[in-house]
Amino acid sequence: MKVAFPCFGYETISLKNFVENLGAQVCLPPPLTEKTLSLGTKYSPELICLPFKITLGNLIEGLRAGADTLFMAAGARKCRFGYYHYIQETILRQVGNGHKFYPISQYTPFEFFFRKMPSIFSVSPVRVITATYLLLQHSALIERFRNYIRKARILDFNKSRAQEKHALELLEHAKKLSQIRKTKEAIDKLFDKTKIIPDNTIKIGLVGEIYIMLEPFANHDIEKELGKMGVWVWNQRSLYRHLKHLLHIDHLGIKYKFQASPYLKDSPGGEAINTVGEARSFIKNGADGIIHIYPFTCMPENIAFEALQKMSDDYSVPLLSLSIDEHTSQTGLLTRLEAFVDLLKRRKMITQKPKIQNSKIKT
Repeated sequence: MKVAFPCFGYETISLKNFVENLGAQVCLPPPLTEKTLSLGTKYSPELICLPFKITLGNLIEGLRAGADTLFMAAGARKCRFGYYHYIQETILRQVGNGHKFYPISQYTPFEFFFRKMPSIFSVSPVRVITATYLLLQHSALIERFRNYIRKARILDFNKSRAQEKHALELLEHAKKLSQIRKTKEAIDKLFDKTKIIPDNTIKIGLVGEIYIMLEPFANHDIEKELGKMGVWVWNQRSLYRHLKHLLHIDHLGIKYKFQASPYLKDSPGGEAINTVGEARSFIKNGADGIIHIYPFTCMPENIAFEALQKMSDDYSVPLLSLSIDEHTSQTGLLTRLEAFVDLLKRRKMITQKPKIQNSKIKT
């Protein structure tokens, strides 16, 4: 079995190790490029959102790389993500050649461990449980690394690039539990000096649709660009958290649902509740601004945007909303980010400026 699946930022490493731990060979598509997007757009419905186009192009590239089995995440049908796999499977049947296509839906843990995965990979439930445990541990380590690199970029951006490259090499080879533990120690040591952040650092909470948030190609490397500007990015979304949500052990999800309730009580689908809840939590913890990124025409995130606007007014915290599609310009995006960060810096200077007491001047 030669398996391919869409790239998912840094988390691709964890997913690759998971499939290999189930005994399959992974045929990763090449790194995401404009060619990937162009390929996906060519076969996609006109008004479908950006993640559909990128992941479709990625799956086609996976087939061309020699994969005979494709995996694609699937979701609930309150947003179009719930229909991705139906449409993509139909398209891939036309461009593929006898491959198998498996949507990985919101299964119960029992279905996932004892029915779906053992059947696909012809392995025991015990092996699936073991591979999933390693996936959780590895994705937690990826989350830890991402938190480190966000701070490292603020302190020394050029040095952080070398640290990032070295850390990714370590993560690539951390397949067993003992290797994951050793890699954790090595990464902690690598980023040892990134614990102290200057008080005047601009802090921005990043919220929005999960794929756009976690895939650097899709968001034009927004975290790295903000890091160049000396911004500390707060981003709670990760594969680790999403896996915990699917396994019903994500306490943060409950917290963010409570935080979102004054502004968005019922979920319109996707990650809208998390978007609003995370934004409010960031603001309460001292974020200087909020950046909201999502695919153009995304219904749940457009509803979340209305709630975020009200929140921005209530807390007097600036909000920058960025809807992204295949026509989004890197230059235009950077211009908006620079203007937003400049606004936050001026506001911070005003609030931190020492107050001078009025005194009577004799003339």
